[in-house]
Amino acid sequence: MAQTFPLKQVESHFKQVLRYAPGMLGNEAVNFFTDSFRSQGWLGSRFEPWKRRRTDGKRKGRSILVDTGRLRRSIRITSNSSGIVKIGTDVPYAKAHNEGYRGQVTVKAHQRNKYKKNKVGSGKLTKKGKERMKTVSTISGNYEVQSYTRKVNLPERRFMGESPYLTQKLKRILQAEFNKGLR
Repeated sequence: MAQTFPLKQVESHFKQVLRYAPGMLGNEAVNFFTDSFRSQGWLGSRFEPWKRRRTDGKRKGRSILVDTGRLRRSIRITSNSSGIVKIGTDVPYAKAHNEGYRGQVTVKAHQRNKYKKNKVGSGKLTKKGKERMKTVSTISGNYEVQSYTRKVNLPERRFMGESPYLTQKLKRILQAEFNKGLR
């Protein structure tokens, strides 16, 4: 008795995989790039941790390249047409962080606020019956800051790009999807 091979089913499965695979692989790549923010480094041929930032009081202990999270959230599939998936970001400073930057930057003229500290009653009383006071900063005015240039030296902290590890991962996923049709 001869076995028949369902060639039509395999062909339709392969066509279906070719339709949804680019988007699926693009999502895997986006997840890989955003994982760099979690691991605080780049996984290329080997793991390369990001250079630490110079510590300043209020930012100590915070993740590198994360202040508001805008850069991490902006990584997405920018176009998905005819089997070609492009992944990118629309944040203007992304390239400088990803590739590093050394040079001068012009800071535009802007306004800066002046602050004044005042003592205000907190509504609570001490043991002696006096009201506790707290210091509150309030804006007392503003002044114009002229345009100026400053030197910038950002180290390279790669979070997007080609990675042999990512390439292998995408190949394994695609191979597994094609193998599902051969079962």
